[in-house]
Amino acid sequence: MVGPRSLQDETVTLNAYRPHAAPADAGREALRREIIAQAREIGSRSQDVSEDEADALMDEAFAEIRGRRE
Repeated sequence: MVGPRSLQDETVTLNAYRPHAAPADAGREALRREIIAQAREIGSRSQDVSEDEADALMDEAFAEIRGRRE
């Protein structure tokens, strides 16, 4: 298992959105395709990162954000 690494030279982005009504069927399908395309593009940039390492990076990012609020 690889230990956590510093986020010093990396960026983690997290977006939060207010809930809204679901789009109609045609709009929903277009959004689904867009989300899948974005996820594939993001995933293609992280092929050498293990799931454990990605989890550790997320934990570090959340801890840093929590520290800023306190």
